[in-house]
Amino acid sequence: MKEEQSVPTRPSRNQESLRVMKMVYKVLLENEVDEKYANQILDEMDGVLRSSSSMDVMLSNIYQKIILKFGQNEGINLEGKHPKVYFFVGPTGVGKTTTIAKVASKLKVESGKKVAFLTADTYRIAAAEQLHTYANILDAPLQVVYSPEEVNDALEQLTDYDAVLVDTAGFSHKAKEQKDDVRRLISKTSTAYDKTVYLVLSATTKYSDLLDIADSYAQICDFDLIFTKLDETNRFGNLLNVCLYTGAPISFVTNGQNVPEDIERFNSQKIVKQLLGGRESWTRQKDSEI
Repeated sequence: MKEEQSVPTRPSRNQESLRVMKMVYKVLLENEVDEKYANQILDEMDGVLRSSSSMDVMLSNIYQKIILKFGQNEGINLEGKHPKVYFFVGPTGVGKTTTIAKVASKLKVESGKKVAFLTADTYRIAAAEQLHTYANILDAPLQVVYSPEEVNDALEQLTDYDAVLVDTAGFSHKAKEQKDDVRRLISKTSTAYDKTVYLVLSATTKYSDLLDIADSYAQICDFDLIFTKLDETNRFGNLLNVCLYTGAPISFVTNGQNVPEDIERFNSQKIVKQLLGGRESWTRQKDSEI
């Protein structure tokens, strides 16, 4: 009698999806995605993954899901009434002033827009001097306000400009007086101006501190996010964590000190590739689109 040949068994679709989910979960945690968000993503994908035909399809579905989690990024929209007023707020040491210079350079040099600067950071002489240097290089006006009550008078002198970029004093999330100053500066700005607030955060700041900072600034106003120093870390989970925690979109990221090269509109596809184990380096990336 002929011996029956054994047929190699293939893992069931459910076994395969479970294996992929475990692998993705591990990779997300290694990239410092909060455990609750990693679980949330995979829980929402469970039915889709179990019905998927291959690992590639499963990974593609997860990739698209995380991209959707980041939401829409519309960059800077200068349509409508002018000037648009953009406030840059955040803790000390994250690179707010340099980020302002990068955005201004992109708008003026590459998009041909008329830009102006306004600084309310009178706590640090070096910050005002740095912004003054950038204003001279770009041949752009710079107004200094010493109290929130002066902001509208300063803006009235800049009505011919497309965008006014406002530098504010950085402060610890525990510093009540400085937080109140920033709140008053924004709230006293006339409703005649379209206002956008960018909370500038460093990608190298630890997760718990990022949440404390976000909570503190959420008491002041709504904001979009800018992350700096992406060239100084290999793990970008905190970008997803803070985006989901605050519900705020990420507008820009910076990845170096060079003005204006080292800034670009946030591209969720690049980050998600990294979160899922991609090796694309952010060091010296160039993207002129604002």
